[in-house]
Amino acid sequence: MSITDENGFLFSLDAVVAFLAMLLMLSLMLQHLEMAKEEPLGWMRRFALQRNAVMLIDSMVKNRDEKQPLLGSALYDEKKHRVLSNQLDLPLFAKAGQLPSELFFVSRLSLNAGSQEKTVLFQAGRKNCVSLDRIVLVSGKIGKVEAVVCEK
Repeated sequence: MSITDENGFLFSLDAVVAFLAMLLMLSLMLQHLEMAKEEPLGWMRRFALQRNAVMLIDSMVKNRDEKQPLLGSALYDEKKHRVLSNQLDLPLFAKAGQLPSELFFVSRLSLNAGSQEKTVLFQAGRKNCVSLDRIVLVSGKIGKVEAVVCEK
């Protein structure tokens, strides 16, 4: 075997190793690009779920809706003819039911007021959920409403 044959063999081996290294780098870059493309969609879905949960719990403590207490359970003051914001009507809150929504559903809705805890809705085993707490007044005492909103 001559020197030129050895150099040719080493050059070929070096070229194959370099080609495999470049192929590996290209596949890793493509995989990273695919993950980077999906990540903003996950963040946007999470943000939309958080936005819906905030609007739902805000509506519940600032409005009154006899037909759908999940959208409004605030106390109504008959003397002033207006809704008392951030004050819950406990009997109306207990009647809260699921919303017919294609975007999300309420997995859990609970109220902790003093020594009592009242859970209205509960559905376990769901993924992609957001939990929010809101401070409210119930019968003159400070309480906390917790809503867990999940993707459908």
